[in-house]
Amino acid sequence: MKVTVRTLHELGKQVVLAPERHLLASRLGGGIFLGELVIERRQTIDVHHAHRAHHEGALVLDTTHAKDGVLDVPAALRAEAGHRANFFLTTSRRKKRACNGDVVVSRLRPYLRQIALVHPAAIALEKERSLALSTEFYVLAPARHGEDIAFLLPFLLSSKIQSLLADAQEGGHHPRVPRESLLALRVPHALVEARQKTNAKVRSALERYYRAAHDLQCALCL
Repeated sequence: MKVTVRTLHELGKQVVLAPERHLLASRLGGGIFLGELVIERRQTIDVHHAHRAHHEGALVLDTTHAKDGVLDVPAALRAEAGHRANFFLTTSRRKKRACNGDVVVSRLRPYLRQIALVHPAAIALEKERSLALSTEFYVLAPARHGEDIAFLLPFLLSSKIQSLLADAQEGGHHPRVPRESLLALRVPHALVEARQKTNAKVRSALERYYRAAHDLQCALCL
């Protein structure tokens, strides 16, 4: 019988000795732990209170409204309009709050590219309403105040990381990617060093995308 012995250092400080995480750790490679670049935002918002207090309260997005780096605000609005009459019966009270610049990652299906940046252009589509996210999201904020983590989108959406996230799922009926496995991903040093350039490219591309989406919606409403 062949036995492989690994030290905690090899596994990574974010990873424990569960079989799935052990296998994940062996494929991580070098770089900076994602958990050193981001923190998890755990603020919540009571969407019931928000809707009672304001005519236009928080907009609720579920994991299907994040894809390929983009937040699908129009789809969230259609879903909201579809059950507005029984909103308080169909929606749980507490949702996660997301702020401009956060990166949101689905716990359920990140390997289906359910990852997005909270871009100001997405918020502007709904007249600056607060965004309330499903609790099935991890909401990642910069570890250092004022830093931009848009450069993480191409990393998290890369084929290698998508494969790692798919293999990192744990659980039976509804498997999820554990927080520890997500934060244990290693971001290449080269990407971190080039983050300012990548941040600019990602933000500019998203700005153009949301502007085009807005123009299309306006044209369809004529």
